[in-house]
Amino acid sequence: MSQFLPAAQRLPDRCLALAGMLRAALEVQEAARRGRSDNHLLLLSVQSILAIDAQDSIAALAGLEGLQRALQALCPLLHRGPAQAEEAELLRYTLSLAKLSGRLLAQPKALDRVQRGIEQARRQVDHFGELLHPSVLAGLADTYAEGIGTLSPRIIVSGESRFLTRDEDTARIRTLLLGGIRAGVLWRQAGGRIWSTLLERGKLCECSRDYLRQLPGRS
Repeated sequence: MSQFLPAAQRLPDRCLALAGMLRAALEVQEAARRGRSDNHLLLLSVQSILAIDAQDSIAALAGLEGLQRALQALCPLLHRGPAQAEEAELLRYTLSLAKLSGRLLAQPKALDRVQRGIEQARRQVDHFGELLHPSVLAGLADTYAEGIGTLSPRIIVSGESRFLTRDEDTARIRTLLLGGIRAGVLWRQAGGRIWSTLLERGKLCECSRDYLRQLPGRS
């Protein structure tokens, strides 16, 4: 993961990576608070985690269409800040993913654990022939717990206990968070920093609108 797109230094990469972290936050919130899980977006998260050979940021995040909702939410959050409790929660998750990604890159042992977990997941996908096989998700969840869960700040997921107690629920949420870490690593490697994000939020908003205009059905 540390060797992923080392030359990425452009604002568009940072914009996409921010959207990738926000996508993870949105999906975690939906799963934890409402018990909703979009298998397609979960699939994209797994694809992104395993895309260690991707040649650009869009490929690394498993395509532009899967980022649509996050790109739509990005500009309002950057400009006006959270307007309600759930938006504040989204911002907390996203900021935590950004911070954890930096901590991961600075911790060789944790980074090695994550890289080994990704390689194991790729072998499992080859074996089972299915990205969302329960064993693949369980393995990625363990990778998150053992590689990221030891770092600070720990992400405390808020939601309904009935949506957080089953092993499969935990595996999905941790896999989504690992996908957010993947996006966070890209953001860091593209020069992303929390303080500079505030300074360039106008440019990031324009960039997000440019990407949204590229999506089918939009002009």
